[in-house]
Amino acid sequence: MTVWEAIIIGLIQGLTEFLPVSSSGHIILAERILGVQSELSFALILHLATLLAVVIVMRKEIWECARTPKKWGPLAVATIFSAIVVFAFNDLFKLAFDGRYLSTCFLITAVMLLFSGLVKPKKQEITCFDAVIIGCVQGFAAMPGISRSGSTVSTSILLGNERSTSVSFSFLLSIPIIVGSALIDLISEGLGSIQFLPLLFGFISAFISGLGAIKLMLKLTSNACDWFAIYLTALSVFLIVNDLFLHLF
Repeated sequence: MTVWEAIIIGLIQGLTEFLPVSSSGHIILAERILGVQSELSFALILHLATLLAVVIVMRKEIWECARTPKKWGPLAVATIFSAIVVFAFNDLFKLAFDGRYLSTCFLITAVMLLFSGLVKPKKQEITCFDAVIIGCVQGFAAMPGISRSGSTVSTSILLGNERSTSVSFSFLLSIPIIVGSALIDLISEGLGSIQFLPLLFGFISAFISGLGAIKLMLKLTSNACDWFAIYLTALSVFLIVNDLFLHLF
């Protein structure tokens, strides 16, 4: 992997980790187009970069959560149910990383975003029942093409929670998930090998783009989700046409 390829993939990872479009799905597409395959060490560095970005932007919320034990409950519940779903369907998720379900999963994300825009939320506190549902949905977002942030925020809104509350909860929930998935990959597969410069520039690229994506998501209104839904629908249609006729990548 060259430095420029690392920068491009890092940029995509940082943006799509927090925008509601699926980071794993876009990374698979980017690697296909560029003709490269990321090693685990590079993936771990990108996850570390996005983790650092969310910790910096959400530092006040993290501190407030740390000072208020009652807020730990929904986050813990959602994380536990996410883990249960991931372990239960792990074989399916591994198969999906060849990109076979990308068009379908992008479309699922688009539908969730569209439906969430039709709801008028009333609640400002996420309950443990909400957390169970959100956690299960986040678990299924291990499928490439289903956006973790898009699916969790949409589900929370559909359950009646305010958008700002849903976005904050989704970003806080990403912290244990990023850490946990990185540790599992590290233990099960090891680091592999990759040159230092691609690691460095990939980290910087993912960190900066991740910061921008988080700040953008915190400012977006519900109407903005319609544009992401349109983009994902168009991308899904293009992938179907490409797989059937064009075979561009």
